[in-house]
Amino acid sequence: MAILKLWFSTIVTTFANAGALLVFAIIYALLLVASYIFIWIREATISQVLVTYALMILIPIGFFALQASIINRVLDQKFRWRVILLDTLKFLAVTIPVLLLVWLLYYLLNKLAARYPAPVVTVAPVTQAAHPAPPTPPVTPPLHWPSLIFSTLRFALLGVAFPLAAIHLWIAVAGGEFRGLIKRIRSALAHAFSSDSVFIYGLGLIIFVVLPYITLVPVFTLSGNKTEFAVFGLRLLLAFLFSLIGWVSTLSALARTVPALPTEVSESDVAIPAESAA
Repeated sequence: MAILKLWFSTIVTTFANAGALLVFAIIYALLLVASYIFIWIREATISQVLVTYALMILIPIGFFALQASIINRVLDQKFRWRVILLDTLKFLAVTIPVLLLVWLLYYLLNKLAARYPAPVVTVAPVTQAAHPAPPTPPVTPPLHWPSLIFSTLRFALLGVAFPLAAIHLWIAVAGGEFRGLIKRIRSALAHAFSSDSVFIYGLGLIIFVVLPYITLVPVFTLSGNKTEFAVFGLRLLLAFLFSLIGWVSTLSALARTVPALPTEVSESDVAIPAESAA
């Protein structure tokens, strides 16, 4: 119940801070536009090649700038753009090792899954007969448990473990000094897969993944091009809002659950009793 109260209070706070939400929406919209241009543009001329290379640099920076602005807004209750810029670079630096480790584990999973291939289902050829028999329903192939297990492991790795580890690393290095950084990272990784973090992340998945998917995937048959275009624009807007609000709320709630890591204070507290005892 405490986590649910924290989750709902974070959503209310997200809507209450309209100015901060507008800043997040602008950064997120620019990130989506840059990603669309990167996919749409063709590498035909020198200028297009230069734009492509520039977007390859700007898109990761924009992504980590969004995360840094959300986390720093929770920790400092204001935007300190110099700190956000430094945190953007730190987020990028701590994410690369995690990404390489995840890639290695994903590669090993694929290698292991290749040893247990799914059986090939053969269909009997249809023969022409003088008196054809009534059609028989297709035979459902048996469940291939290795395929299910490896698919579940891939989702757990890419969809749960990697995002949670990265988010808690971002929170650990956000706005802090470099002294005691290793201790903060170790504590963050230990807290990343706690029940509270997984539960909050699971609630967030419903908003920033499931709801946008439900909004965009169903196909509606409407009469009139204007009506169809208006409905499509509304669906895009709803998917944008669901993904933005869900991600901001999830990241903010996770940042609020992380215990303080006062490494410098704890060291001074240990030194003072020692001096007084002497």
